[in-house]
Amino acid sequence: MTNVRARGRSRGGRPSGTTGDRTRERVLAAAVTTFAERGLAGTSVRDIARQARIRVSTLYHYFPSKEALYREVQERVHSQVRALVLAALGSGGDLRQTTTTAIGALFDLFLANRAYVQLGCRTTLEPPLPGSEDRRIAERWVGLIEGMLEPARARGEVKDLDPILFMISVDALVHWHILNDELYRRLAGTGLDAGEATRRMRDHVVQVALRALGLD
Repeated sequence: MTNVRARGRSRGGRPSGTTGDRTRERVLAAAVTTFAERGLAGTSVRDIARQARIRVSTLYHYFPSKEALYREVQERVHSQVRALVLAALGSGGDLRQTTTTAIGALFDLFLANRAYVQLGCRTTLEPPLPGSEDRRIAERWVGLIEGMLEPARARGEVKDLDPILFMISVDALVHWHILNDELYRRLAGTGLDAGEATRRMRDHVVQVALRALGLD
């Protein structure tokens, strides 16, 4: 009987197998929503467990602390963004096409996961966790953008611009446009749930980025 129970758990006491994976995913989904609404400081483990419809003790089988869960949520978002950007870079297109594909895919990702937008704003406003890798992650992104732009800049194909400013500007454009759905709805009479409005806003964000690079 002991052996049967042991096989049902992975190392560290975390449940393994399909049921355990589903519960872990439910915890992460609940954490994204709750952290986005309340921020790290305003969220308790009990809040997340309630949102995931599990016991607090069950949550601790998967994550040792609220901070560990927060880091996992951040890594989940970063990994999805990385996958989209690397897929665009590996598509074999020129810099204009690569930039268009990457920024369009980022817009679509955040539009489909609006809690990510709220989470990004919360993260920006809150002090970083001790031992946070946010700086290292940001520096990696700057290095990636610099490596992408430098050959084209040397050939005179793009403007000479600061990769840090470009990265922050694109991030701000994507987040702020999606975040202002309600304002857009009041001013234009339609929001991001309408296909044409979404396409126009997406194309606008891409065009602003291309213009900054001198690729419009």
